[in-house]
Amino acid sequence: MRPAALLAAALAATLSLTGAALAEPGDPIFAANVQQTEPGISIPTSEIRYEDGRTGSLADYAGEVLVVTLWQEHCPYCRKEMPVLNRLSAEMAGEGVRVVALGLDQDMGLITRYLDGHEYDAIEPVMDLEKINGSLLSIEHFGRWSIATPTSFIVDKKGEVVARVWGLVDWDGDAARGFLRSLVRQG
Repeated sequence: MRPAALLAAALAATLSLTGAALAEPGDPIFAANVQQTEPGISIPTSEIRYEDGRTGSLADYAGEVLVVTLWQEHCPYCRKEMPVLNRLSAEMAGEGVRVVALGLDQDMGLITRYLDGHEYDAIEPVMDLEKINGSLLSIEHFGRWSIATPTSFIVDKKGEVVARVWGLVDWDGDAARGFLRSLVRQG
């Protein structure tokens, strides 16, 4: 097992035994660009639109571990990460982990055409109306209004943001999967 995977496995075991995170806000978790967030900050509950036209909020996913990715169809790094996120979602859905693609393109047709055209069927497309959720997450966890894509947030089953991710991550790696599994095991 690689050193990073060993570290993640040890962290995951500690988290599941203690129920508390050892990392401090700003500390890297399983990669340098995946950082622990301040505890107790819930995901925004501003309106999102689902593919079928319904509206709701990210709070609709309570009880699941989420990887919420802020992305745009024209972002080259988003395009590179989408197949990896689709694989993560497909392989971990049965374990209680879901990937939500929070589209910032402002057009559900563009979002779904892109995902469907690449057969990314394990990712749930939602549209961030007026970019409010993405902006609130960016302000709260990065201290700025602007949203750079891809940016992701890891949310625990209670709906609290536990990590912020700037840029691409090895979601296929043992370290990422171990961390997500540790969140699933937490109450």
